[in-house]
Parts: sequence; structure tokens; C-alpha cells
Amino acid sequence: MSDDARWVAALPDEELLEGELLDVEADGRRVLLVRLIDGPVKAFQANCPHQGSLLADGDWDMDENTLICPSHLWEFDLTNGRGINPTNCRLREYPVRLNGKYLDVALPDETA
Repeated sequence: MSDDARWVAALPDEELLEGELLDVEADGRRVLLVRLIDGPVKAFQANCPHQGSLLADGDWDMDENTLICPSHLWEFDLTNGRGINPTNCRLREYPVRLNGKYLDVALPDETA
């Protein structure tokens, strides 16, 4: 976690089931939360870097952990945010922690 980031509550842990992805608001900012099958909870920017489409509306292949943007079919690896198609893009990933019963996300200070 960078020095210019701070932890904010995103969602009660029980509200994100295994195999689910949700668009949530954390401290007034949209974040994509995903609980991978047999894996960790991941947090990414909520919008596609191409034209800003909401990624939670995309198609998630749970077997491959890939997410396809609903607008122009850009594809991302949800284990690390890496662009698959095209390969020269990436989703910004945010650290996630369990804080009591809440999932917290470390969001960068956008004023820094």
C-alpha cells in the first residue's frame, strides 16, 4: 500500500459471496469487488479504462477468472487486473483487508 492511500470500509464481508462481483461505493468512489472461486477478495477500479463502462455489468468467466467489458469486449484477468485483450492495458488494483466484519479497501488519495 502506498503512503498516499487510506483504508475505507467498502462492504460487509457477508454481502460478497464466493463467485460474486459487485460495484460498490467506498468513501464516495466506485470500486469493483470480486470474491474469486476458492480464492481471495480482489478490488479494482470500477470502470473500464477504455471508455469508462461499468465493469460489474460485464461477463465474468469464473473458470478462467476473466472479465469482459460490456461495451467493447475488452478482457481482464481478475487475479491481477492485467489486460488480456488488449494486452497494453490494466485495471488499477486496490489492496483489500478484512476488518472485523467489513471488507476495507485501500484507496489512493486523489488530491496527492
